[in-house]
Amino acid sequence: MFKFDFTSSTDGADHADNSENEKKAEADRMIAKIEERSITSAQSCKLLNVSASTSDKVKSCVHEHVEMHSSSIDGLHYILPQQTVLSEKNTDLIPGVYEGGLKVWECSLDLCRFLAHVMDGTMSTESDFRHVTEAVRRSIENGGSAFELGCGHGLPACLLLRESVRRYTNSVVVFSDFNDFVLRDVTIPNALLNVCGLYQQQGNDSVVDSASQALQKQSICAGGDWMGLSHKLSNNEVLLPVPLTENRVVDERFDVLLASETTYTTESCQDTAYLMLKHLKVDVGVGLVATKRFYFGVGGGADAFAQAADKVSESSQSHGLRLVVRTIQSYDTGNANIRDLLEVRLVKK
Repeated sequence: MFKFDFTSSTDGADHADNSENEKKAEADRMIAKIEERSITSAQSCKLLNVSASTSDKVKSCVHEHVEMHSSSIDGLHYILPQQTVLSEKNTDLIPGVYEGGLKVWECSLDLCRFLAHVMDGTMSTESDFRHVTEAVRRSIENGGSAFELGCGHGLPACLLLRESVRRYTNSVVVFSDFNDFVLRDVTIPNALLNVCGLYQQQGNDSVVDSASQALQKQSICAGGDWMGLSHKLSNNEVLLPVPLTENRVVDERFDVLLASETTYTTESCQDTAYLMLKHLKVDVGVGLVATKRFYFGVGGGADAFAQAADKVSESSQSHGLRLVVRTIQSYDTGNANIRDLLEVRLVKK
């Protein structure tokens, strides 16, 4: 049966406009929820310092070594915690209680080795890696900065911290984990252990004391919800314990943001994307997200993070900026979940 079609061309345009407006409204609701959480969680965000007890732990700890497969970057050490608050529990994750920080995850090692190859010059001749090469090098120079989200053992950030100390620069590294005890039992000892190793190579007579001083001057360890730390950074409330310069305030935008296995649910993808939007330096900063391609049954992974990055970029809170995500490395053993390394940049729309 023949029917007249009286739909005007403007109807299609109106439908498209409504769809875009709804996407923006949905993104705004998501951002509003995250920012409300950032205010409430700021009160419980704790900044931990290197203590004498931590130094004693490093002297007697059992540790493992991981190679960087690099021509000029030494391997890293990490401790094996002997007794923790979770010693009686056989679990990698308790949602809202423990976020897996006592385990060294394979994506973290992927990220470490990639950073090592950037710093040893392997990537310098490849134009595809220009932005990340420049950002990583800048992060370990004077005035540079790096921030590891959900760091756990914190090996990627430990690597950048050690290489900054090697160069006698005054860059800043922020370690962030949901659990205070993870920072106390593994993150801070790992940072000390690796800087101690550097000082031993250099023949330093007071290895542990020198490493402790370096951490106090160049690192922040923050426990609690990421969003609480984000709120403190945005309000200039994060201060270095021992300032290298007159300015103790840690800037809210970083040269490099690191994230390993932080994208295991839809919500964690959104959180990671929001922090990239909020804390990457515009145009020059680079985020590196090491993730499994899929986290089966929980909705996270590489694609889910890319979608979250698009969503936060649609928000009116993006202030004319957007996140650009691309895969720069993939790791496929043929018998396990494929792992991806994503580059994230914050650029003007």
